[in-house]
Amino acid sequence: MLIRFTVLAIDRDSGRNQGILVAAHTLRDEGPLTATEHVELNACLSWFNEHLPLPSLLGEAEHRRAISWFKSGALEAIQRMWSLKRLLDSHGCHVEVIRTADPGVIVYEDDWQVVAKPHKNQRFQR
Repeated sequence: MLIRFTVLAIDRDSGRNQGILVAAHTLRDEGPLTATEHVELNACLSWFNEHLPLPSLLGEAEHRRAISWFKSGALEAIQRMWSLKRLLDSHGCHVEVIRTADPGVIVYEDDWQVVAKPHKNQRFQR
């Protein structure tokens, strides 16, 4: 089973709900965070920058519809996503957690994640 954390904003490239890392960066840069929340958020985002590979193919036009999913074994990353979810939720940014066994056509995979192009009209369970 794969898991994805999204917000209600629609990503202009994929046409799907935006992943929470984009919302977390916006909250860090523009949100009314306490000093403690700012430190927590920065630490979490820094961890993702250091540990989560960013597939270069996401910048290619042919893969702009592709979206990222965590594998169930990516426990540390998923735990940190739950922390981001709690922080975003506490600031009024609703986060949905989506799970699927079929993300679509997989175009990239590593130990932590898959990146896939959803099938046409594919819907995911919340």
